Amino acid sequence: MIKVTPVQLVGEDERGSNYEWNTDRSGDFILCYRKAGSSSGQHYHEGKADYKDPEILYLLSGKAAMDWCPLGGSRIERVEMEAPARIEVPVNVWHQLIAVTDCCFIELNSMADVRKDSIRIWRDEFEKMINK
Repeated sequence: MIKVTPVQLVGEDERGSNYEWNTDRSGDFILCYRKAGSSSGQHYHEGKADYKDPEILYLLSGKAAMDWCPLGGSRIERVEMEAPARIEVPVNVWHQLIAVTDCCFIELNSMADVRKDSIRIWRDEFEKMINK
């Protein structure tokens, strides 16, 4: 259910590389830096905020893993990714991003969107719910 796609490489030379993507979203975004071993999320979204349906993130540097499980699911899955990558999280999917290395990502939504549409369930509580 979590969709991870590489960001398109459009040029590369001795100076480095250039990537390009398109988004129809505008407004406030969140820039996040995470240290290796730390996590973000442990929540799901109901689609109350337009920019959380789906939630879109761009991993700009480093490596990360996304643990996820649809509500009503029976097992937490994991997808690993390396920058640059686009991550799409549908509504009603519990998820947790784990920094495998130090990493940086952008969320294409605002803190107001986060407050409006994030239902936190800590991982240990979620595991108890799905293992009943």
